[in-house]
Amino acid sequence: MSAKIIEQVKEVLKIEAEAVLGLLDRVGPEFERAVKIILKSRGRVILTGMGKSGLVARKISATLNSTGTPSLFLHPAEAIHGDLGMDGCRGYPGNEGGRFEGAASGGDGGHS
Repeated sequence: MSAKIIEQVKEVLKIEAEAVLGLLDRVGPEFERAVKIILKSRGRVILTGMGKSGLVARKISATLNSTGTPSLFLHPAEAIHGDLGMDGCRGYPGNEGGRFEGAASGGDGGHS
């Protein structure tokens, strides 16, 4: 590797490390509450979103599945047609900006 490539890699790693450290102040009681809700859930955790929120929800669903928590991504248009009412599922709809609301923020997660 040339010195220029190595320096670029180091700069990217520095930027990424700073971004991860910047998350420390954003982890609070809401995060703990969301984790507890997911751990208590029966059935699958449903994640949904459009655009960037949808991409994030797909990745979270894949991570949950790979770590043993059954989940699925459900496109909002499909949810409107009744798929969100699947038995034993808990939904966590995402809104703009990638923030997830619903059960984790005190709502019913899309269930009445």
